Amino acid sequence: MKSLKLSVVLLCFFITNKIVGQSKELNDLIDQFKNPGKGVLVAAHRGDWRNAPENSIRAALNCIAMGVDIVETDVRKTKDGVLIIMHDETLDRTTSGKGKVNEVTYEYVRTLFLRDGAGHPTYQRVPTLEELMSAVKGKRILINLDKSWDNIPETYAVLKKTGTIKQGIFKGYETLNEVKSKIGSLLDSIMYMPMVKQEYKLSSDRAIPATDFVNDYLKQSKVVGFEVVYGAQKSSTIANAVISIRKERMTVWINSLWADLCAGHDDELAIEQPEVNWGWIIQQGANVIQTDRPEALLKYLASKNLHQLYSK
Repeated sequence: MKSLKLSVVLLCFFITNKIVGQSKELNDLIDQFKNPGKGVLVAAHRGDWRNAPENSIRAALNCIAMGVDIVETDVRKTKDGVLIIMHDETLDRTTSGKGKVNEVTYEYVRTLFLRDGAGHPTYQRVPTLEELMSAVKGKRILINLDKSWDNIPETYAVLKKTGTIKQGIFKGYETLNEVKSKIGSLLDSIMYMPMVKQEYKLSSDRAIPATDFVNDYLKQSKVVGFEVVYGAQKSSTIANAVISIRKERMTVWINSLWADLCAGHDDELAIEQPEVNWGWIIQQGANVIQTDRPEALLKYLASKNLHQLYSK
């Protein structure tokens, strides 16, 4: 009996330590995202899609094992109101099914299989947002909820249900006034990241530059950072906006996915010349780089002492 009691005590000890360890790693990651320092975080575009179907739970879990900090994913709503993980408006490219997401029911979606990068069906299903967030709950990863901007209240409700609000990053192109008009005080309850482009057309047809867009947020709202799009050529307007963001010690997120997001310094060039390309992005003030080459970027950052690799 004493031996059984001791075994139960030891099991509880190991489980508790594992949970506490995960919680500390996650909290440290959130703190680094909100309060950037020297290091650079890695965001994997649609997960580890080279080794698993894009936007699958496996693609997200692979990223956690790899040491990735953020998984970018896409949220869409089915005809009957279920939030699923899907990039395209249609099911055709990434699943064994066909049709527009908003014109089919979840009962149909759940019968489908995801395709791999070569287009072949796998045995993996299309996850719901709830399934994905449950799978990553408490683990050292943040989830960037792309395309959720039309369904922020519903997305928030799922995160609240799964206990993962602190792991979700919301985003959008709308001005501060437009976001407040749409979701009100909910903005204060989420990690929200405005997306910065050259200029913004308002409903009045008046355009405002990126610097005004950024400054409105900096003065009136507690956002966690800004996703910055440089375009094919480096823009002084964007550069000035980044200076304002950095001055407030906030996160600057830059994408290296393709050329017109990072003034030509994209992933494919970075594979051959990481210093010239990922290095350039870091010089522009990036604290987060979103990439389609997460493993290579992690290794590069580790070689520069800019990232702590977490091998699981």
